[in-house]
Formats: sequence, C-alpha cells, structure tokens
Amino acid sequence: MERPTVLIICDQAEFSGAIVSCWQGERNSPSLSVVNSSRCGDGLVGNFDLAIAGRLKPQSVDAVLEFLRAAAKPVIQVLGLNGHFPKLTGMVRIPEVPEWPELLVTIAKLVLERERAAADQARLTEANVQLQHQASLGRYMLEMRHNLNNALTSLLGNSELMLLDTPLLDPGVRLQVETIRNMGMRMNEIMQRFSSLQKEFQLVEQQVRNKAAAAKSAAVGAD
Repeated sequence: MERPTVLIICDQAEFSGAIVSCWQGERNSPSLSVVNSSRCGDGLVGNFDLAIAGRLKPQSVDAVLEFLRAAAKPVIQVLGLNGHFPKLTGMVRIPEVPEWPELLVTIAKLVLERERAAADQARLTEANVQLQHQASLGRYMLEMRHNLNNALTSLLGNSELMLLDTPLLDPGVRLQVETIRNMGMRMNEIMQRFSSLQKEFQLVEQQVRNKAAAAKSAAVGAD
C-alpha cells in the first residue's frame, strides 16, 4: 500500500466536498475518488483500500451494500438522515455531527494505518516462510556435504589414475576423462564455498547472540 486509495460513495456533492476539503489539507493524503451510488459496479471492486459511504438515495442502499460486501474492504459509514444500511464486517459508523469531516478523516487515517500494518505483516510472514524454506534447503545441502565430498574424492582420484595410463587411453576417451576430472574439480570448489558460507553463518549467529546478551544485560542493569 504505497499510496492508499479512498472511494467516497455518496449522492450529494456537498458531502464529498466536505471530505475532500478536509483531507486535502493533510500531509500524505490518500488518492480520493468520488462516485455516486449509480456508478457502483464490478469495475471498482478491489480498486480501493477504504470506502466512505453517506447521504445515499434510499433506493440505492441495497446496491451499494452488495457492492461493498463484494469488495470486502474496510468501510466507514457516516450516519445521517438516510443512507443507513445493515452493518458489514469491517465497517465503522460515525454520526454526522457538526465536526464529522474532521472525525471521519481521523478515523480513516487509523483504519488505513491498520490496513498498512496488516499488509506489511502479511509480506513479512510470506518472506519468513520463503527464508525458512531456503534455510531448510541450505541445511540439507550442508548435511549432504560430507557424502558429496566422499563421492568427489573418489571421482577425482579415479580420473587421475586413469589419466596416468596415457599410453593405454584412446585420445577420445582421454578427453572424456579429462572433462570428468575438470567438472569434479569445479564441483569441489563449489563445496569449498559452502564450507566457507557455513562458517560465515556461524559467525553472524554468534554475533547476534552476543548483541542480544549485551542488550539483555544492559536492560537488567538499567532496572
């Protein structure tokens, strides 16, 4: 949610005008879109982060309700003389008191902040799952390193022995054996890099533990 979008649904221009005027003076204001109840359709579903509804035509209430239910986004309803409809999940209701635009903007900012925090949490959770998968793969590769090293040692050793018998090797066979040896050496270099990476991880983990212990000691001393 880089810049949130707020959809204002109403059938009276002064209602939307009051909201826009109040919000335009705010720093980092969201993108505001205004539609009347007759324009609520499938094209708008999901294209906003927060809906504000108020001063609707009585005959349009059901259509707006279905639209908002399908969108499944947070809703703030301003309770006036008309436009009242059953409460939806995620809906906040405020009365149309004399200072209602300021109250609305304050609550809307809180709702948008909550949605931003939820989106950030979802991204962090997904990233954490990916990191856990990668860590599991890394641990598996490190655990298999010993077996791979044994296989590489055998591969390199036998290829070197075969290359020592140069007079007995056909030139084409010798070329193939050299290719096997060279590929084995490249794989051995990769495995050595894994060993270095493991040591780096262990060092970082130890530094993190030391910092955590130091912070805990400092907190205890402050108490």
